[in-house]
Amino acid sequence: MSASNKNILTPYIKSLFLEPPNLTPTDLATVLKCIFKRIPTDIQVAAFLTALRMKGLDHEPEYIAAAVSTILEFSNAIPRELVDSNGYIDIVGTGGDGQNTFNVSTSSAIIAAGMGLPVCKHGGKASTSTSGSGDLLGCLGVDLSKVNNLNVPEIVKRSNFCFLFAPTFHPGMAHVAEVRSQLGVPSIFNILGPLINPMPLRARILGVYSEKLGERYAKAASKLNEDGDATKTMVVFGEIGLDEVSPQGTTKCWMVERDGTINVQYISPKDFNLPEHTISEVKSGTPAENATTLYHILCQDKEEFKISDNKDVPNHPIVDYILLNTAALAVVAGIADDWADGVEKAKAAITNGAALKSLEDFKNAIGAF
Repeated sequence: MSASNKNILTPYIKSLFLEPPNLTPTDLATVLKCIFKRIPTDIQVAAFLTALRMKGLDHEPEYIAAAVSTILEFSNAIPRELVDSNGYIDIVGTGGDGQNTFNVSTSSAIIAAGMGLPVCKHGGKASTSTSGSGDLLGCLGVDLSKVNNLNVPEIVKRSNFCFLFAPTFHPGMAHVAEVRSQLGVPSIFNILGPLINPMPLRARILGVYSEKLGERYAKAASKLNEDGDATKTMVVFGEIGLDEVSPQGTTKCWMVERDGTINVQYISPKDFNLPEHTISEVKSGTPAENATTLYHILCQDKEEFKISDNKDVPNHPIVDYILLNTAALAVVAGIADDWADGVEKAKAAITNGAALKSLEDFKNAIGAF
């Protein structure tokens, strides 16, 4: 490595030490391109990421948007001629909320597919929780290693559902894995995951671990709408400290329309005609335990997890937690009139077997490749 390469990030690192720092979003994009091309040393990368975090620029909307666009440039792109021009649906959270709840976004994604929505869920394995999306699906018998950028569109056509395992689609992220691990503190990469789905999306829910990040995420989503695919986005923060629509208390929502406008609203389980449940009632088990629970819910073959039509007979808390988030996705995707209607549509997708069929069709579609 030449001496110039060893110091290639030095001007950008120095710019972060100025008051105020004069690193621009374009500069950040340039740095990330260098990193993904494996030009700078690990020491330089670590210094830059640390300085960026200390200055707080990594949580600013313009910088988040610039980072997302750059990462997508280096992703394993899905050929545009293969995708549905109407776009797809996603529901994903940042993680990092420390609540360790059941895999609700993955469950909701599968049920939304059963409602007829073309769902392309983007995610990975657990980093801060007991069970990540990839872990759960693995325990459900899904071979994620067979899903790639060339077969995703066909898999979705056959099943209405596909899971995009982040490491497969973003190989450039492997270049910073060791640095991030040794740093041991959060960096900009910790918050980008939900925004870097390589499929063109028409609607999505993004969960965040803090209210402050929620506002900035919404602005970043609005900025990305200006620069690329117009996606209706609902950013959610459960005010008890949850990166999902919360089964307890109030959830703050930032609704980002396709034209970039942002509207803030607050929702709670009563808006969905659902009872509240404490976080302790929807805690995660192991991936295998969560997979068993979800499978019983989809099959409706165990009394504990059956959906009740009797208001005097409550649903299992995890069932209501899933209905809550699936209903929100139905509203954002435009197939439900309101939150309560979304719940009814989610219930129907479970009880009529459509959600289970989407999961099984997904597994079968993967097996064909």
